[in-house]
Amino acid sequence: MENAIDPALARRFRCFQSLNTEQISILATRIDEVRLANGKILFRQGDPGDSIYLLLSGQILIKLGATTEDERTLAKVEAGAIFGEMGPLTDAARTATAMTAADSHLWRISAPSLHDALRHGEAWATSLLLATAQVLGRRVAAMNEDLIKLSAQLHRNAPQPQIRKAVAEIEQLRKRLMTEWTF
Repeated sequence: MENAIDPALARRFRCFQSLNTEQISILATRIDEVRLANGKILFRQGDPGDSIYLLLSGQILIKLGATTEDERTLAKVEAGAIFGEMGPLTDAARTATAMTAADSHLWRISAPSLHDALRHGEAWATSLLLATAQVLGRRVAAMNEDLIKLSAQLHRNAPQPQIRKAVAEIEQLRKRLMTEWTF
């Protein structure tokens, strides 16, 4: 991508709204432009998690498994969203498939570029990392609430041994979710 982007375009993303023009210029050196037609796969579950994506326009479906009609759609990502952040942060494979639901225009930030920007203290990378941490924190809190509700519902509705075992497993998962803080 060329080394200049419209600052207004970058500021569509909440985490970049406070950046000045110089900081956005530095961001521009770190992004690649991606354009995909409707129905195209951006990445598949199991692919290397090597990039973060910023959706400028279009729509992306995040799905489990293959891209068939009957599979489960986890999320519909709209313009202004950032997704695919887990792979570059954890050096893990993609946990879902991303495919376009409309012609889409994206920016791609590679994991090496993000890590290099963080090492150099680039403001955009710090803002992105902070925003990602906040989103992940909200996800963990919501998942914890869902697990508490599911555990209580199972506990009330079925005193059978297999249900008690399921409740115990859910509680173990919830405790693990809330206590694994190895940095």
